[in-house]
Amino acid sequence: MAGDILLEALGVYSSTGELLGDSVLVRNGSIVRVGVGVNIASARRVRIGGYLLPPLVDAHLHLESTGLARSSVDLSGAKSPEDVGRMLAASPGPVALGRGWNQEEFEDSQRLPTRKVLDHYVPDRPALAVRVCGHMAVANSLLLRMVGFEGLKPGLVDLERGLLFEDAVYRSLEVVRGIFSAKDLVVRASKMLSEAGIWGVSSMACSGSEMSALKSVGDNLAVRVSCYASLSEYRRLAGPIGGVRWGVVGVKLFSDGSLGARTALLRSPYSDDPATSGVELLGAREIERLATEFTARGFRTSIHAIGDKALDNVLEGLEKAVSAGARPEDLRVEHASIAWDEQISRLSRLGVWVVVQPRFRVSDWWVDRRLGPERASRVYPFRTMMSAGARLALSSDSPVEPFDPSETFKAAIGLCNGPACNPSESLSPKDTIKLYTENSALASAGPVAVLSRGLDRESPAVFTASNKDPFNSTRKELQEIKFWGVGLERDWTGLASGF
Repeated sequence: MAGDILLEALGVYSSTGELLGDSVLVRNGSIVRVGVGVNIASARRVRIGGYLLPPLVDAHLHLESTGLARSSVDLSGAKSPEDVGRMLAASPGPVALGRGWNQEEFEDSQRLPTRKVLDHYVPDRPALAVRVCGHMAVANSLLLRMVGFEGLKPGLVDLERGLLFEDAVYRSLEVVRGIFSAKDLVVRASKMLSEAGIWGVSSMACSGSEMSALKSVGDNLAVRVSCYASLSEYRRLAGPIGGVRWGVVGVKLFSDGSLGARTALLRSPYSDDPATSGVELLGAREIERLATEFTARGFRTSIHAIGDKALDNVLEGLEKAVSAGARPEDLRVEHASIAWDEQISRLSRLGVWVVVQPRFRVSDWWVDRRLGPERASRVYPFRTMMSAGARLALSSDSPVEPFDPSETFKAAIGLCNGPACNPSESLSPKDTIKLYTENSALASAGPVAVLSRGLDRESPAVFTASNKDPFNSTRKELQEIKFWGVGLERDWTGLASGF
């Protein structure tokens, strides 16, 4: 973008909360100068009406599915399986798709939605209702006939009830996504994220359709994307690929499932279902083998681990992979939702990235039922991890949680309630912004890593604006914080928002 533009704000901050001034001079899409009272007579002046921050980065979401969420029904208000069916029937388009139901919020938490319920309310279209966690779903008979479940581990498909778990959910979503245009979904998600002030993302478990869409339009997207391919798609890749603003840089693995679906792998049985301790999807040996293989082929490794036993497996596997030559900074542990002190010490010594989701502290209000009081006290130990020196990065896991950065920010600093929101584990606003900018960009790597430079000279002219000073406001004032994107890197009309 030609010409000088002078952004004038109430304050301009670095990622560590240092006040840099009140003005930013932008030339040809790059930052030229940040200071106080910058005065360039020829520059076009734009008043922000808020505070300017370095670009926020969401280090773990699902780009294609975030776009798809706009074509689905929000099932979060359902109070019964029948509510799920009725709400799903209102879904527009060729597929009845919904997400967000949670049996913990039903009037009878022991009753789950079933195939027969969906068949009754949606008899003439494929229908899929995904649980809020994304690790469990229910499908109607039409969709079950469309999806092939061959080769899956036993126990992931209950055809009689239409219940799906883990890989069976992902396979069903691939079929659903195939009915939509992946290009449209990726472009839609990119636009929504940039408008919210998110300028870089790690898109996890990328499907083949998502990677094809990125290859087609990636360098024209509003946001930078570092894609971590699903294991099945990785097998089709000769090596890392990408352009200037997008890249397939790693592989996403799953060692277990979710607490909500009782598929997260625990050291001891669930408190509200002693018959199960969860599901092991990958053990330590397989994690070591795969991480070592990915390293040799130039890919980074990302591993989902929610339960404490799953984290044991991941730590053992990654420690051996590092001994075999993998670089710790190329390895990521996603979630680490239950982490004991000795595990946190191992994570810190190992030096891998730990990518966490503060908004889980809000949505997992039922966690003490699942885990009992002792284990519930060890969920989302962000402050303990930071104090121990763990490499933390922040994310939303959209569409599991809202990508709205105000929701992530408020949950991180402890503006939340319930057993999952332990005040002693909350982060300070300064820590939160640093983890949400510089750290998340470095954890994402690939084309997103350039955003770790923040507001340095010659950095891309993309900013996150806020209506409240995130570093010098009261907690009451921060309850009202909102973020939006200010983008001057490319086309002024297309990327600037919030004015």
